[in-house]
Amino acid sequence: MAVMGDRVPMFKLRPYHSLLIAALFFAIVGGLLSAYFMVEDAYESEARRGLFSLIVTGILVLILVIAAFSRYRFSHLKHHRPGYKRG
Repeated sequence: MAVMGDRVPMFKLRPYHSLLIAALFFAIVGGLLSAYFMVEDAYESEARRGLFSLIVTGILVLILVIAAFSRYRFSHLKHHRPGYKRG
């Protein structure tokens, strides 16, 4: 939210870019880490670290993406263009 000249808040319905970048970073690092653990788990009979790290990475990335697009829940803040017919 940015504050304009007369201290009127200006809302923009764009996703949080920092959270999307964080989600991409966690997806890459978590994917590489789970791939490494899955290769190690191939030599052990009961180890499931690769699958566990993949599930945790997926949940974390999903939460970050949902948080990044959380502004879209506030559809009443959309700017109505001139000529927009209101109900």
